[in-house]
Amino acid sequence: MGVRIGQLSVSFGGTRVLNEISLEIADGEFVSLLGASGCGKSTLLKSIAGLLETEAGSVEINGEAMDNISPEKRGTVIVFQDLRLFPHMTAGKNIAFPMSIKKVPKERQQENVKRLLKQVQLSGYENRKVREMSGGQMQRVALARALAADPRLLLLDEPFSGLDMRLRMEMGELVRKLHRENGLTTVLVTHDKQEALKFSDRIALMSKGEILQYDTPQEIFRHPVNREVAEYFGRMNYIREGERKIGVRPFDIRILPSGNDCVVEEVVFMGETAEVLLGTPQGRVYCMMMSRELDEMGVKVGERVGMEIVGRVGE
Repeated sequence: MGVRIGQLSVSFGGTRVLNEISLEIADGEFVSLLGASGCGKSTLLKSIAGLLETEAGSVEINGEAMDNISPEKRGTVIVFQDLRLFPHMTAGKNIAFPMSIKKVPKERQQENVKRLLKQVQLSGYENRKVREMSGGQMQRVALARALAADPRLLLLDEPFSGLDMRLRMEMGELVRKLHRENGLTTVLVTHDKQEALKFSDRIALMSKGEILQYDTPQEIFRHPVNREVAEYFGRMNYIREGERKIGVRPFDIRILPSGNDCVVEEVVFMGETAEVLLGTPQGRVYCMMMSRELDEMGVKVGERVGMEIVGRVGE
């Protein structure tokens, strides 16, 4: 189920929140709307779902204009950050709820509940009360309930933001697995760039109600359209080469122990990686490398080394 958004604008209280957004999402694609709080990504998601009144522009789902189509008839389902589960109900009854609304026969509901619980790795939790479950387990129930509505378009509004990093990655991997197994088109709102880079087919990086760049993770990281996009995805070095400055990421700087034109000013151990600050004739340059490799070099603060550029942003 593809989505086409054309020149979409949304305002709240006279303030423009989305400014003529245009975006196409292919059938079966996993797209992340990425950006800082207040950039308009959740507003865009809710506009696709039909939960907000739009000011101008269009939303098409599966080739059909959604102007007069109510949210429940769009073939979409949205999972919010607060999950909106019924705490007094069991996991099974929460998952069965959208099927009961559609008057699916009870026997089929029970079969689907068991199948969905297995898909989200909660087999045997049918009778567990939601209020007795952990945060990660509740996330899984919310996903199962969303899938119980038999959507073609799954919309996720930062549902994992309250979880620690390990659980976030686990849930992201589960969502990606469910996306593939169920043949869904998925749109994820997130402010976590690593989450977006790891799970998306394409990323729409947003700022101030506009899309700065819409591209694959590899392209948006390696070929950003401007400095704002480049710096969103991590620290940048700007090094003059002839008449122009080039953007170089820390991992694209290589230390040469045999050189002597740079000084090691600082080394910050970060576990698997280490950040090295080099004083160079052109100013300070940050280098990121594997800490084991740095240990093998035996490079220390105060020593003189060489520097080589092995890659650059935009090449």
